[in-house]
Amino acid sequence: MRRLQQFSRTHQVGRAQPLSLDDVARDVLGLTRGHWQDGARARGVSIEVEHRLAGATTVQGDAAALREAVINLVLNAVDAMPKGGRLMVQTRIDGDHAVLVVADTGTGMSETVRLKAHEPFFTTKGVKATGLGLSVAYGIVRSHGGQLSLDSTEGRGTTVTLTLPRAVAPHPAATAPAPLRPGALRLLLVDDEDEVREALAEMLQSHGHTVLTAAGADEALARLETEPDLDLVLTDLVMPGRTGWDVAAGVKARRPHLPVGLITGWGETTDVDEARRAMVDFVVDKPVTVEALQEAVARVRER
Repeated sequence: MRRLQQFSRTHQVGRAQPLSLDDVARDVLGLTRGHWQDGARARGVSIEVEHRLAGATTVQGDAAALREAVINLVLNAVDAMPKGGRLMVQTRIDGDHAVLVVADTGTGMSETVRLKAHEPFFTTKGVKATGLGLSVAYGIVRSHGGQLSLDSTEGRGTTVTLTLPRAVAPHPAATAPAPLRPGALRLLLVDDEDEVREALAEMLQSHGHTVLTAAGADEALARLETEPDLDLVLTDLVMPGRTGWDVAAGVKARRPHLPVGLITGWGETTDVDEARRAMVDFVVDKPVTVEALQEAVARVRER
């Protein structure tokens, strides 16, 4: 039911702002790393990832929605390469339009499958799949006044092309901060990867939350000492030096009742003892989506 509701919302775009498709591409590759790198390695295969970004790819749109569309395309591409392969994410300028391309060297589609691929619930992945990945992307792109095209050959891979109208970015101007929505939280987000941290912060801020950030465990625990009014700490698990478990332990030692959420990649919490698990209040799997974050944050609000 949740995925059906998600599909029904794909034509409803949030507040449109100038954004770069290059930034969308970088964010998505960071958010999906657990699948195309860690997940592939866990299966004993290798997926080579290449990105070519053109610059000046500013469009008017909802960054969170466009990220979701491209995440769906990247995950589809990874699923289509069970034996490994090559994933290309590229941006370019085409006259008055900015273009983002996701291409893979995977199993590809027959002509019959390709013609049905935009239909909701149509899937080549078996009975357990929702079949909504490409349909979600298609709806989001159309709601931005753009086009999504699909080029695929069975056994030779798939290329999906998003084409959106270009926009001229306005000059920076001072604006008053948006008022907090009811139930909005003040939270600390911890992640060592700049692009991922910024993307997650933007997701949360777009839903009215106040987000403070830290690039590692030491910085996070230092900020904890100067921020008495936090409602939540959200931390990546795998970071250089001290990990998300160290962040959770430090938080609970200082403020036992402050909730801690853990962001994890492929299989990172499978061999963890109960004592460590007890230090975190919830886990969000990568790639992180707005929907998953909102569900986790809602559980914190209800306490």
